[in-house]
Amino acid sequence: MAASVQATPLMVDGLIAHRVAPGDTLEQIARQYLGDHRLWPELQSFNRVANPLHLQPGFTLRFPDRLLRLATASVEYVRGEAVAITPARRSSDSQTPAGAAQRRNVQAGEVLQEGEQLQLAANAFVSVRLADGSLVRVQAQSDVQLQQMRRRGRAGSLQSVLDLHSGALDASVTREPADQRHFEIRTPVASTSVRGTRFHVQADATGRTITAVDEGSVAVASAAAQRPNASRVSLLEAGQGLAVTAQAAVGAPTALLPAPDLAQLPERYEDAHWLDIIWPAISNARSYQLQVARDAQFSAVVRSAASDTPQQRFAALEDGDYFLALRAIDAQGIPGRLAQRSIRIKSQPVPPLYQTPAAAGVLAQGAGALQCTTVPGAIAYRIQVAGAAGATGFAQPLLDSRVDGECRLSVDALPAGDYQWRAASIRSTPADAADQGPFAAGQAFTVATPPPTLAADELALGNQDGTAQLSWPGQPGQSYRLMVASDLAFADVQHDALLQEPRWAANTLAPGRYYVQLQVIDSNGLRSRFSAAREFAAGNTVRDGSGQRLRTGADLPLHRQ
Repeated sequence: MAASVQATPLMVDGLIAHRVAPGDTLEQIARQYLGDHRLWPELQSFNRVANPLHLQPGFTLRFPDRLLRLATASVEYVRGEAVAITPARRSSDSQTPAGAAQRRNVQAGEVLQEGEQLQLAANAFVSVRLADGSLVRVQAQSDVQLQQMRRRGRAGSLQSVLDLHSGALDASVTREPADQRHFEIRTPVASTSVRGTRFHVQADATGRTITAVDEGSVAVASAAAQRPNASRVSLLEAGQGLAVTAQAAVGAPTALLPAPDLAQLPERYEDAHWLDIIWPAISNARSYQLQVARDAQFSAVVRSAASDTPQQRFAALEDGDYFLALRAIDAQGIPGRLAQRSIRIKSQPVPPLYQTPAAAGVLAQGAGALQCTTVPGAIAYRIQVAGAAGATGFAQPLLDSRVDGECRLSVDALPAGDYQWRAASIRSTPADAADQGPFAAGQAFTVATPPPTLAADELALGNQDGTAQLSWPGQPGQSYRLMVASDLAFADVQHDALLQEPRWAANTLAPGRYYVQLQVIDSNGLRSRFSAAREFAAGNTVRDGSGQRLRTGADLPLHRQ
C-alpha cells in the first residue's frame, strides 16, 4: 500500500468523476476529459448508460484515468549520478514482458514518459518540470517513479501521481481550481495530495513518511486508510508538518520550527577553497538541511548537506550569484520553515601572498616597501594601508594604490607607528574591464625609526695584553654586526660577526693593519647604516726597555712578525 499527498477528491481509486449538468452529452464529456469525442462509447460502457442521448442531471459519471491522454515531463537540471529506468514493455496479454527494462543516465533537456523511474546517487540532484509548469525537485539518494502523467482533454490540467520509494521530493505545484487538478505523491505508508502549493515529502530509512508544507495546503492519507476502521486523513496548512510511521499511523499536525535567521550571513564569500556557512542555532533543532542553488526556485541545486551543528563547509564554487536555502529539522525529523537569501561568490583572481615584511614585521621609516608575490594572469595589484586593527580600518585606508606589474608599494612617507595592509589581484576580462579579486586578510606591520649610526669617535680602540680591543656605546636589547677588512674598500673582508655585546677583541687576526666598521641592530630588527671605517693594528707590539710601544714612521705601532 502507498501513502499519498493529493490536491483534490476529483480522482478516487484511479477513477475520474463528473457530475452531469443539464445539457451534457457523452460526446461532450469525452471531448472535455479525453480530448476525443469519439471515445464516448467507453464512457457509456463503463457507466452502463442505457440511453446516451438522455443523461440524468446530477448523475455522477466515472471513467478510468487510463483513458486520459498521456502527458510528459522534462528534465531541467541534473547534477551528479542519476539514472532513468524505462520499464519493460508488455505483450498484448499484459502479462508477458516484451522487452527488458532499460537504464540510461539522465540528461538535462530530455523528456520523461509515464512509468519511468528515477534513481539518484548520493550528492545527486534532478529538477523535473511537469507539463503544467509544476516543479519537482528530486533530492539525493531518492528513488521515484512517474506513476501517472495524464492530461484532461487535449490541453487540460494534469493528473499526476508520483511513487516515492525512498528519499525526498520538494514540489512547487501550479495553482488550478480544485476540480481540475490531481497531484499525488505516494510513499509506502502515506499519500499526499496538493493544490497550488510548495511542500516537502520524504520517505526515510526507517520507513516513515514526513511531510512539511511551505505554501498552500495538502491532505495526507495513511496507506492503511482502505483497511476497516483504519481510515485517517490529515489536512496540513502552510507552516505545518507531520510524520506517518512505518506502520502507517498518521501523526498529529505540528507547527514547523521557525526559519533560521540568515540576515547576518555575509553577502560575499571570497575563499577560493571552501564555502563556509555559519548561522544562528535554532532552539529544539535536531539538525539542519542546507542547499545552495543557482536560482531562487532551487531547480539547480549545486551543493546540499545535512548538518548536526549550525555550520557547514562545502567545497568552493565558481564565481557567481547563488541562493542559500536552510531549514531546521525537529526531533521528529520534520523540516522547519524555509529561510532563503542570495549570496555572491567572488574568489578569483586569488590575492597575492605577502613577502615583506613578515607578519607583525617592522619597516624602517623613510626606507620601507610592502612586497607581495605575483599571481599568474594578474596585470596589476591593489594595495591598501590602514591604521592598526581596531581603528577605522580599511573603510578609510591611509593608502589605496593600484600598482601595475610588480606587487610592490613604497611606504617611505608613513610616519612611525602601527599599521595593517592588504592586497588584491587585478586581471583583465574579455571586455578589457579590470576585474579585481578579493583582498587577502589584513596583515599588521610597524614603521619605526632605525637606530642611529655610530659616529667614528664612538668607537674606542684599546689594547690588552698585546691584543687590540674595541668597544662602543650600546642600548639594552641591541646587537651589532662587526666587519673587519684589510682594505678601506672592504673588498677583502677578514672577519664578519654578529655580536650581542658592545665590545670585541681582535685575538683571531694575524698581526697587521685592518679597518673596522659597525652596524647597530635594534631589538625590532631595524639596522643602522655602517659606521665610518676606523683603522687599527692587530698582533703583539714591540716595546722598548722602558715598556713604551715602538712606532713606525707613519706613527703606527710596530708589531712582531
